Amino acid sequence: MSDNRTKVRLLQKQVWRKGLVSIRVTKPEGFTFTPGQFVRLGLDIEADGKTEYAARGYSLASVPSDPLLEFFIVEVPNGLVSPRLCALEAGSELWLETDLWGSLLPDRLPASQNLWCLSTGTGLAPFISILRQESVWKKWPTIVLVHSVRLAEDLAYTQLIQKIKDDSSLGGGSGKSLVYVPVVTREATQFLSRRIPDLISSGDLAETAGVKFDSSASSVLLCGNPAMIKEVRALLKPMGFQAPRRGEPGNLIAENLWRQ
Repeated sequence: MSDNRTKVRLLQKQVWRKGLVSIRVTKPEGFTFTPGQFVRLGLDIEADGKTEYAARGYSLASVPSDPLLEFFIVEVPNGLVSPRLCALEAGSELWLETDLWGSLLPDRLPASQNLWCLSTGTGLAPFISILRQESVWKKWPTIVLVHSVRLAEDLAYTQLIQKIKDDSSLGGGSGKSLVYVPVVTREATQFLSRRIPDLISSGDLAETAGVKFDSSASSVLLCGNPAMIKEVRALLKPMGFQAPRRGEPGNLIAENLWRQ
């Protein structure tokens, strides 16, 4: 249990579909963060006459200047924390651990022509925060956001993504562009339908985005399913993509949050 935890209140809840929600909670005074970081949300859970504390890590989908903190949460079947978080209603209290975690920080990468943001499921959350920072667009004039989900109803935040795309200070600025590539793997749609590693190895992802995986001109951020992250890393390594190391800047960073 973290010593740095504080009670917050759920003020707003958006249900994308049953078991997939975004919640906005009160922001503790003085709390701030860097886009791409995550914190742990906790609950006091009653079972067998006892109350136990349990917490899981969730990326911040809000930006530091927002008055509330936003999180994108999917219910994990038989999970201990996520089903309870998804069931909370406005007015409910929960714990926020104020310790900040995570390595998915764009500042760790050098500027280049393109930035690939590859996500599965709720791994989209940190990119919703990152892509609303003007500093990111100064480093990467072209950003490709890939969001892979099982069903089309899981494609959340599409209106906000369009807003970022149109914003003159962000993806709609002079010489800048946000390329959004939705991927739906479990039903027939107009979108790409295979897993991200398969789309990379076949060349279909680069062709659809109109951007090449070129290690001399591109950087990559990964967040989501650990299997996807492992496979994408293996595919991109021979192409010259590697994580930052001491003394070497690198051009690929991955965040693996597996929540229950």
